[in-house]
Amino acid sequence: MKCGVGFALLFTLVAVFSKGEAGKFACVVCRATVRASQAALDVVKSAFAAAQSQLNVAQSAANTASGILKKADDDLKEAISLGDTESIAKAQAILKVKKAESDQANAVLAKAAASVAKAGAAIHDATVKVIKVTVECTRRCRPS
Repeated sequence: MKCGVGFALLFTLVAVFSKGEAGKFACVVCRATVRASQAALDVVKSAFAAAQSQLNVAQSAANTASGILKKADDDLKEAISLGDTESIAKAQAILKVKKAESDQANAVLAKAAASVAKAGAAIHDATVKVIKVTVECTRRCRPS
């Protein structure tokens, strides 16, 4: 409530000033808005960089899991060619575990990719806002 009264008083005082003073105040507010929107864009860019880093880690983990899965599959094929039932059973169990690990790594990779896409969209939105605010501020505060 006090804040609303304070703003009302502030804008009343601004209205009392001459048109030139009120215009200067509006430009100060406008420039502050531009700086705030640019700062918000910087925060979103940082979030994007973090998401990109997580994606790189997830990609590496998925590639590693895929390589290990391929090795387990090759081991199973070798055991089958040798005809050793004990080795075949062991290789099948290992392959099953490695398949689950690979699936989990791919799920993490998909989530990381979605996070990067979401952060990229946020960068777009923040950039558009900075441009709109800057254009509006330039239009309002252009010297006559």
